Amino acid sequence: MKFPLISLLAFSLPLFSAGQTEKEDSKNIVLSNVSRTFRFVKGNKEHPVQVNEESRRTYYCNSYRSDVQVVEFYNDNETIDDLGITVNGSKKHGITPKYEYYSSSGIFYSDAHVCYFNLPLAKQGSSSEVTFRKTYLDPRYFSTIYFSDQQPIQQQEISIVVPSWMSLDIKEFNLSKYKITKNVSDGKGDEKVYTFTMNNLPAMPDESQSPGFSYYAPHIMVLCRQAQPADEKYTYFTSVKEQYKWYKGLVDQVGNDVNVIREKTEEITKGLGSDEAKVKAVFQWVQDNIRYIAFENGIAGFKPEKGQVVLSKKYGDCKGMANLLTEMLKSIKLDARRCWIGTKHIAYDYSTPSLAVDNHMICAWMYKGKPVFLDGTEKYIGYGEVAERIQGRPVLIENGNDYILAKVPEASHLQNTATETRKLTIEGNDLKGHVTQTWKGESKEWFLSELNDVKKNKQEDALKDFLSGGKPNFQISNLKVGNISDYNADLNVEYDVNWKDALSVFGKETYADVDNRHNWENTKIDTAKRKLALWFPFKADKIFDTEINLPADRTVTTLPQKVTIKQKGYGYTAGYSSVPGKLLYRTEVIIDQTEVKPEDFSQWNRDNESLTKFYNEQIVITHKN
Repeated sequence: MKFPLISLLAFSLPLFSAGQTEKEDSKNIVLSNVSRTFRFVKGNKEHPVQVNEESRRTYYCNSYRSDVQVVEFYNDNETIDDLGITVNGSKKHGITPKYEYYSSSGIFYSDAHVCYFNLPLAKQGSSSEVTFRKTYLDPRYFSTIYFSDQQPIQQQEISIVVPSWMSLDIKEFNLSKYKITKNVSDGKGDEKVYTFTMNNLPAMPDESQSPGFSYYAPHIMVLCRQAQPADEKYTYFTSVKEQYKWYKGLVDQVGNDVNVIREKTEEITKGLGSDEAKVKAVFQWVQDNIRYIAFENGIAGFKPEKGQVVLSKKYGDCKGMANLLTEMLKSIKLDARRCWIGTKHIAYDYSTPSLAVDNHMICAWMYKGKPVFLDGTEKYIGYGEVAERIQGRPVLIENGNDYILAKVPEASHLQNTATETRKLTIEGNDLKGHVTQTWKGESKEWFLSELNDVKKNKQEDALKDFLSGGKPNFQISNLKVGNISDYNADLNVEYDVNWKDALSVFGKETYADVDNRHNWENTKIDTAKRKLALWFPFKADKIFDTEINLPADRTVTTLPQKVTIKQKGYGYTAGYSSVPGKLLYRTEVIIDQTEVKPEDFSQWNRDNESLTKFYNEQIVITHKN
């Protein structure tokens, strides 16, 4: 079997050539007309302010028969009150919608439900219509309205009806690129109506390794501030202060059992002297022993599970793991705090206080007045390291009845350096010698994640397959792996290699390609298909060093010209040099920004073409006599 690390850690990303993934039906089936109306209404004692939604979508077939899968999500804070289906003007269609719990890879339990069914469009020119009536039981969870859909939209009108007793703001995102008009008018009585109309809206693009929808899709954020539907006044999120107060209220309801948590923590830290050593031990224990599962409570997924429950079950979501880690450190009198954060997938920050801002929870240990961020869901990352997905992101740190608004520090590409060093000699047509490889930071984390997905009794074979690039003539022996279970140290491997038939001999001339890695070769971006920015999972620094001892009767006569490229966000250096008795080779690929913008695609392709061309050139070694 071919070990998947080859594509993951070597960054041989086929996603570069993949542009927009456009379904065949995205042009055949269109939404000819869409109308959606959201209305704030007075509710009941339990849910005093609610939002009613009425939507109507008309699907139209442009050419050939097809079915469209219609999917509508709901949960404990959203209800589907009515559903209507009309196929070619008839309500007698035999379609039975299914209502089920929603599940997908990584989701263990959720109160998210889904209603779905296939909607037929029998022939060219036929149309079918779907209507929904929904209720949002709490305005806090009514946060964003996206305008795009999976199909192109020919005409659409979205209205928000706001009574005078409701106070809110509407913030617009990515509307200027489309033909969208906004109108604010008076409705019935004391209502104000916000109406957005648009024509010829393209389908939502679906591209690999792209930014989250909030960065590019047209949408609005509804910031509910206050409401007074009757005598009592309800305050939602007028500022970050109210948002933090709501978060803290949920945390205060958790009910952690300090005694149970302390007993386990003291067992883990027994014999350790410094506070830092204790934090490292507890952090890695959580990484090793608590399985991360995306446990969601629908869009209300902001209340952590009890620490002792996560400890007992040995699994939890980000909230449960952050809460457990915080409580474990607090139980041994260390200053640990829960933190709320939105990953880079989200374009928002706390200038727009909303539940849409946060999708993750971590822990911070306050060390000498500064936070050391600990994310238990990053299973193999080291103490003091943070993943790319939260670097530079605003973070809300627990601070009693107050809060601390900070920013997660950004690491350079050096945090994730991966180095390979070879010392080889020529024996006939073979190259023999010793190789050492080291991985740091997120390159180490990815490596260990993939390796530990392989059964223990198959790991050595899988590792050898990866290190050899799947080539049977790259024969590995005496393999040693270091620090595989210590995430606070660099992962390293060393081994002896016999690279058979690496050299091609023709008379007095020997041709050699001493690099079978070719890091970042052929990573061309398909500019005809790809429209969105390309995001790498993390910054990278890949170093490949080779030293070859030459026989006394041979000398290097031809070397490829060195390549040096330095652009904003990335750079390549690759070259050979020779000294008496030795051939030296070194390449380094640096990715110090994880985004390549569309306007930089052409330059990226030209630079990568130069690197690929260099890899395809050979050196010539000649016999002296």
